[in-house]
Amino acid sequence: MKKLRFAILTVFTCVSVMCAYTQTVEELQTNYIKALGGKEKIDGLKNIVMETNMQVMGMELPAKIWIVYNRATRQEIEVQGQKIITFIGKDKGWSINPLMGSTEAQPLPDEAVKSASGSLSAGGELTDYKANGYTATYEGKDTANGTAVHKIQLSKGDVVSTIYIDAASYYLIRNITKATVMGQQVEQTTNYSDYKKTPEGFLFAYNTVISSPMVGEIKATITKIDVNTSLDIKELEKTN
Repeated sequence: MKKLRFAILTVFTCVSVMCAYTQTVEELQTNYIKALGGKEKIDGLKNIVMETNMQVMGMELPAKIWIVYNRATRQEIEVQGQKIITFIGKDKGWSINPLMGSTEAQPLPDEAVKSASGSLSAGGELTDYKANGYTATYEGKDTANGTAVHKIQLSKGDVVSTIYIDAASYYLIRNITKATVMGQQVEQTTNYSDYKKTPEGFLFAYNTVISSPMVGEIKATITKIDVNTSLDIKELEKTN
């Protein structure tokens, strides 16, 4: 009888903890959305065009990024007079990298497309994680770059993202993504800082630092950003 009582108590405790974790994720999601201006504001963000200055392996490279939220994104990086172009849609992607001898579009692995799908959500994966097929788990409190944070793990298939939310501002300050690409596990850490509002009132991190074992450290600073311009998906898909 004692064992039965203990088992019932254990189940009850586990269920209670799971409910608390779920509640914490939902509370953090609510505060995160508020920090970005609220759901109505986020829903009003249809697309952006960004110009950035990237620092990669001692080189400064201009780049341009187009994002039509929930549909597609395109990135062009200028390197030594040539362009590295990457396109990612909801279920497909390709890249052209003349520095690797590729002058025609080469398809991206499905895993790479899935791992980048979070960039298609206005505000990031957390804003509408359930609708986008993610499951969320509260991972507790921690520190990142000397800042107190809450950790949330978002999972979708074999793609796992651990996001770090500033406990004071509720801004996203770090995202560690793990995914299996072409049979190998790839981990990428992105740190976000210098949040600013556009004249339209949309909030963005103007500085990002991406760390990956494959490419090292990439720093990117937004130099210009246009919001809700006229963009055509077919133009973004063009390979020339």
